Amino acid sequence: MTPLELKDGAASAPSTRPGLRALRRLGALALHVLWPVSCPVCGRLGEVLCSGCRDALFRPLLPRCLYCGAPSPCKRHANAPLVRIAGLYEGGVSRVILALKYGGFRALGRRLGEGMAALWEAPAADLLLPVPLHRGSRRGYNQAFEIAKGMGRVWDVRAEEVARWAVVLTPRTGLSRAERLSLRPEAFDVSPCVRGARLALVDDVCTTGATLACLARACEAAGASVLGAYVAAGGAG
Repeated sequence: MTPLELKDGAASAPSTRPGLRALRRLGALALHVLWPVSCPVCGRLGEVLCSGCRDALFRPLLPRCLYCGAPSPCKRHANAPLVRIAGLYEGGVSRVILALKYGGFRALGRRLGEGMAALWEAPAADLLLPVPLHRGSRRGYNQAFEIAKGMGRVWDVRAEEVARWAVVLTPRTGLSRAERLSLRPEAFDVSPCVRGARLALVDDVCTTGATLACLARACEAAGASVLGAYVAAGGAG
């Protein structure tokens, strides 16, 4: 091909772009008719959460001590496992999590989990354990489990709900800081199947870290070792 032919080809390319864009818009509209969803961040049709918006959500926070929530390294708990948080609970992150928890968009969980897994090296875990859904919840699915399944797909680690609440509590978003910190490991029942297993905990939002700390202690009491925790957002929940 001569230089002139290269120039002609390059010059003609832009003229085809409007047609391609129109075809893409029609394709997205057709997909939306068949599967009526849109990205909760940018509104793109046919996308549960588009890759560009998902990846832009994440701004990992500094890790915290799993046992007390203090910044790592923790002065009180040397070599404690860490809570790793993908982003601050604000803006697009809060919109996505609210849509996941209260908008019925269950598939958002796996998309979040897939993006979170790309932020960190896979732990040497045998199991991803989501914080269980509260007893009496009407949601119908556990958003933390959906996130864990997305992470597990990328990391090739099984996600399983092998813990449950042993008590009926007010939803965590309705509790004060003091009430959150009063939680005890006895609030959880953990399956004996975790004995000897290495676990990584998963949740959607971390505020004080009390729930994760108590679940970690309950897992350890059941004979498991807890390598750390992974959370979609930190801050006020």
